[in-house]
Amino acid sequence: MATNHKLALSVDVDEWFHSRRWVDGPLTSVPDMAVLFERLYGQPTPIGEVIGPTRTLLDLFERYGCRCTFFVLGEVAGWYPELVAEIASRGHEVACHGMHHVDMTVLGPRQFAQQLGETVHVLEEITGRRPVGFRAPNLVYQPWATRVLEDLGFLYDSTVCTSRPIGGKYKGWAQAPSCPYHPSYEAIGRPGDARLVEVPIPAVPILKLAAGSGILTRIIGYNWTLCALRSAIRRGNTAYYFHPWEVGQRPRPDGHPLRNRLFLRRTGPWMLDRVERIIRCFDGRIITARESAESLTREVAAV
Repeated sequence: MATNHKLALSVDVDEWFHSRRWVDGPLTSVPDMAVLFERLYGQPTPIGEVIGPTRTLLDLFERYGCRCTFFVLGEVAGWYPELVAEIASRGHEVACHGMHHVDMTVLGPRQFAQQLGETVHVLEEITGRRPVGFRAPNLVYQPWATRVLEDLGFLYDSTVCTSRPIGGKYKGWAQAPSCPYHPSYEAIGRPGDARLVEVPIPAVPILKLAAGSGILTRIIGYNWTLCALRSAIRRGNTAYYFHPWEVGQRPRPDGHPLRNRLFLRRTGPWMLDRVERIIRCFDGRIITARESAESLTREVAAV
């Protein structure tokens, strides 16, 4: 890999129960979390499952001198403000993952803008810095969101996965650039005139199937992901993301047993080891998503 291109490494700070869209199906409304917690834990509040594995990752990043991006869900920041403050104090970028882990299609433009503004305020209050990056929950994006993000002062989005459509997602994204670009206002997967920068997540070449996430690494395999990252980084900066719960203690969800087994495949030590392998493979070339987006704006300014 004789290039100077970089890997934007990021962590979506949400709990395992937030990430179950393809197991349980998409939500049609914002869930009542107190009801969910009563079912899962027998109490109306969360039990902090995300805290331990997030700190494990912070220690891992510190050992390798990595500065990464943490896309924090607003409600998680409300539950654990000390954890978000620790992420920022240890030198990492705190970016926005929305307030609740629901498809933005459930919210619509007005509610999405309102909740996004609330999340920005929460994160800024905790860290002292206004977030400039966004990743949509479940990687579901609508064209109207681009102007909302720009109006709220966001520099970049990192939602597009350059994959063929899978499970009703990624439609029209397979032909998107694999490195940062300015999208069209009409279609986030197409280059255009927006001020916003898109920091895309790569797919396996030729097959054009999703690969740049922890879930795909665990389910299909480490080499699947490594192939996508190595191919994409030859052309420009690329990106990879995963969740704290993927490297933590295996949860015990209810629901479909076979889908749950697949959903939780190789969580824990196996996945933590693969994250460390990715860090070693791209040692010295790991940056934040913000830095990746800013590299594009510098290139444009230099032209």
